[in-house]
Amino acid sequence: MLTLRDLDFDLNEKGQELEPTLVQAQQHILWAEHLVIIHPVWWATMPALLKGWIDRVMRCGFAFQERDDGEYEGLLQGRSATMISTLDTPLWVYRWILGAPSVRALRDGTLGFCGIRPVKVRLLSILRDSTPEMRRRWLQGARQVGAELDRTLRSGWRPRMRVWLQALRPQFYLFPWMALTAGAVSGSAASGRTFYWRAYLLGWAGAWLVEGMSVITNEIHDAKTDAANRNSGPFTGGSRVLAEGALSECQLRSGRKVAAWGLCIVVLLAVLIPGANLAGVFTLLPVALLLGLGYSAPPLKLAYRTCGEVVVAFTHSVLLVMLGHVSQGGGLALQPWLISAPMFFAILPSITLAGFPDLEADSACGKQTLVARFGRRTAVKFALATTVVAAAMSMILAPHPVWLMIAQCMHGSVLLVALSMFHQNPRAGRIDGLLMIALTYMFWFAWPH
Repeated sequence: MLTLRDLDFDLNEKGQELEPTLVQAQQHILWAEHLVIIHPVWWATMPALLKGWIDRVMRCGFAFQERDDGEYEGLLQGRSATMISTLDTPLWVYRWILGAPSVRALRDGTLGFCGIRPVKVRLLSILRDSTPEMRRRWLQGARQVGAELDRTLRSGWRPRMRVWLQALRPQFYLFPWMALTAGAVSGSAASGRTFYWRAYLLGWAGAWLVEGMSVITNEIHDAKTDAANRNSGPFTGGSRVLAEGALSECQLRSGRKVAAWGLCIVVLLAVLIPGANLAGVFTLLPVALLLGLGYSAPPLKLAYRTCGEVVVAFTHSVLLVMLGHVSQGGGLALQPWLISAPMFFAILPSITLAGFPDLEADSACGKQTLVARFGRRTAVKFALATTVVAAAMSMILAPHPVWLMIAQCMHGSVLLVALSMFHQNPRAGRIDGLLMIALTYMFWFAWPH
């Protein structure tokens, strides 16, 4: 335990050498799995003593570093923290009027920036009006938080759930659901029947299970690439549960088996639903599995043969729209193709750009993405072209409501400008902002109508 008032150090950061007490503090941080920071709130923020200690200890090279692309990376990942603060301001004033400045500065601007997360916050107010009984309850609550740390952060069901959610990458499941829904709406209209909710929900469950199996398979077979990736982010570089040791390969394979059994149950239930085009469903699901698992797994290893981008775009547009369409009794007719064709091209910019942060690691491991095979500028030109093609095909083949076409054009214009600027210096590093623009662009094309 460190009591800052007992430490002998200069509060002002001048680039000087660290005092022995601060070197020891850094060693304690590296040793710890969980940090507990207790401080009063003065003038709505942390005391100068704590701020000075942070300035001196959380230095560049220890707590964070600047990458080659100019972005910053936290070096204290794999740790969590708890903040306990006392204050005399009413909690509702502190949170909703002042915006909890000490919490944002310490939790988000310091600990989170350095890779320490999650950070739990416990605010104790109003201190000056507190009675001995209130203070006793506060201390008892703090002891309870400490007693539950192991269960809530390491050995309980909540940390296990967090790790599995990280492995399954839920941020990528919204668009498949929208594509499936667009196909289901189209299939219901084409068959002239009432919307089959049971068929729709089973199709949704089957699509998500296939997506989960594909993500886990990709995590297993891209382990070398992910371990070498210095630019991983929320949309690239895998979930990193294997690279960081949060889950083992054996655990991932077991999770994939559970998903496979779940898919078998979904298929058996689908047989019992009247009106669904079972021939179409049983044709599309094996194709989805083959392409999803073959994205990175041998013998296909499609992502290593410059086919990964096309496969992702095809499975997340044509296949899902078709699956939704046939689940409502529709046939393999022209309409779902007209809906999914613009969607296919709208996905390509984002999946192409996703290769930029991973470029160095992919090239070192022989993964031939579009950007690795054809170069950065050619990949940006390809993203530019597919952005335009998506909007044009949407207007010609599958006209949307006017407001939706305006949104597509406006968003596409923003993406074209961003891509044009990126084309001037297409660096191989994290491009989270550009990726977010490209990823959200494709949502306008999956809107059911």
